[in-house]
Amino acid sequence: MSNPPHPSQQRDDRKLHPGPRVPAIPTFELYQAGYQQALKDFAITDLLHCLNAYSDASFDASWTALTTHEAETLAAVLIQALCKNLNGSLLANYLNAIRHLPLDTFTPLTKLHLPTPASELPITFPNVEIPRFLYGDRLCWKTQHDTTDWGMVIGRFYSFAPHRCHWHWCYLIWLDPDSPSAAWVKADIAWEDDLEPLETEPAL
Repeated sequence: MSNPPHPSQQRDDRKLHPGPRVPAIPTFELYQAGYQQALKDFAITDLLHCLNAYSDASFDASWTALTTHEAETLAAVLIQALCKNLNGSLLANYLNAIRHLPLDTFTPLTKLHLPTPASELPITFPNVEIPRFLYGDRLCWKTQHDTTDWGMVIGRFYSFAPHRCHWHWCYLIWLDPDSPSAAWVKADIAWEDDLEPLETEPAL
């Protein structure tokens, strides 16, 4: 009977004949996988799917050619509206359902509606958030595309922003003659969150 190999010899053999290496997963792919899993876990994926497939007498996603960015923006607006329309009865009923009922037996939020636009100034006005931009500031519209409009602030006003479900600053922009839309309009308005400082003159 042959003697078993010495432990040091076994270690040397493992160095000479290593096992198969597990390929490293790129950090970006790990991030994307975690991001997509989070969307699924918090039902955002289901919400986006419903928005892209929704159709009734007032809205048809396929007819409006809803883009990915628009669907994501709608989802964010709906979540903000939900946050602003929470009430104790709603929370108590859902907490009771979470504790005592299967998840698929929840009563849908059929009576939750977006708030109607406010017709009265906030009671705190004019003690509200300070506007970010001043008269004469050169601004451009935020965009994910290569081209955008730009111009100079010539006015601003405080108004109810339906997409934010509360009051917000809106600006009147006198378009630069080289701005793409200047061919058919001289001035336009934009919400504060849609604008950013014009650091360099856009390439024509």
